Amino acid sequence: METITLEPLRWLEQPARVRIVENNGHQRAYFQVTSPRDVGEMAKGRPAEELPRVLGILSPSHHLVSAMALDRLFKVEPPPLAVNMRQAFLQTQFFRHHARKLFFLLASVASPFPDYSLRQTPTMGPTVPNQFLDEVMRCVALAQEAAAILGGRADHPMSAIPGGVGRFLKEPHYPRLSEIAEQCVKFASRLAAMVRETVFRGSALMDDFKELRLHPMRSLTMANGSGNAVLRDPEGKEAEQIAPEAVFETIGLHEEAWSYEPFAFLKKPGWETSDAENSGSLYFVGPLARLNRGEELPSSLAEQERQLLIETLGPFPHFSVAAAYWSLVVEVLQAAENMVELCNQDKLTGPAIRNLPSERADSGYASLESPEGFISHRYRTDDRAMIEEIEILDAAAENNALRCFLVRKAVEASFERNLGPEETKRRIEISLLPF
Repeated sequence: METITLEPLRWLEQPARVRIVENNGHQRAYFQVTSPRDVGEMAKGRPAEELPRVLGILSPSHHLVSAMALDRLFKVEPPPLAVNMRQAFLQTQFFRHHARKLFFLLASVASPFPDYSLRQTPTMGPTVPNQFLDEVMRCVALAQEAAAILGGRADHPMSAIPGGVGRFLKEPHYPRLSEIAEQCVKFASRLAAMVRETVFRGSALMDDFKELRLHPMRSLTMANGSGNAVLRDPEGKEAEQIAPEAVFETIGLHEEAWSYEPFAFLKKPGWETSDAENSGSLYFVGPLARLNRGEELPSSLAEQERQLLIETLGPFPHFSVAAAYWSLVVEVLQAAENMVELCNQDKLTGPAIRNLPSERADSGYASLESPEGFISHRYRTDDRAMIEEIEILDAAAENNALRCFLVRKAVEASFERNLGPEETKRRIEISLLPF
């Protein structure tokens, strides 16, 4: 029995590796998260109002959903100014998250020797100028500046608190936020055009994408307006609506000995296995899951891009890596347009930034569509509002099974082509990046 270890895997939020065990000509690939991340244990025994800053370690989106859960715990409704600031901050996170992933994708097809003309080098189709890659990161830096203005810090933010936000914006912030939003929406259109030209139109990378597709899976997204989560079947039809307070009665976490990341699963069918793609208990979340709803988008540029996706790849639902990357393009346009709408002075001014709590419930819960996908929190406190029990549903656990499936498909395709370890690792990284 031979074991091949591919590590580290680039571009993932958590440190991870792939172990390939070969036995009598049969390969079995394991996607392993190699670092524990039980932030919930850090929160037990703390005052409830500290949770937004503590849980922001997971991602800035967890900072926001934690504050929303505390709104419900302390029975308080944030004022419109605070709601708009939170939403504007979330849109900057969508833009930063998706633009970085598209940067990594474009960098993977960029020429490593742009200043040299190498003879007898086979062409790989259009490549990305390094100057354009620099522009992508400059635009990401602009979105990061906007996030720092709105959240206090771009990462590990501290602005959202129970009942609202912690501070008003300063006068110079309003024109700067508007300027950043306008620049982001202009560049998002150029970024979408570059991705279409270099990746989706006949590139060698697109040939790899065609082989990387999932068996149709269930998906979980937030419903528009109601606050409920919607579970959809593999055909994209609504199967069930889940109220925010019932998320953790509906979804459980299963742990395997070979990975630190648990697997999210639906409790009603019950845990089956992480091997079966057609399992009735597994689902996925994220940009592709959101677009698989097949709904028209309110943002004009994003809707135009969604229609291009449909014309090229066919109607939703989709389960390919190519569609997942295109979903990032659609949502980066949508985030930029939302930033333009939210980052103006009328939306971000008002008489109050916070409503003070006057009473308290025994538990608080909230759900949110983060850039990575659906996330949810639930807290239970004692009579002093100290955390006794905490439950966190993260997109990494919800997409863990999907990532395992993609890794196995990428490894199988690589072995069929007799590709070496480095090329196999690259194909795995490319397949995991949009999820």
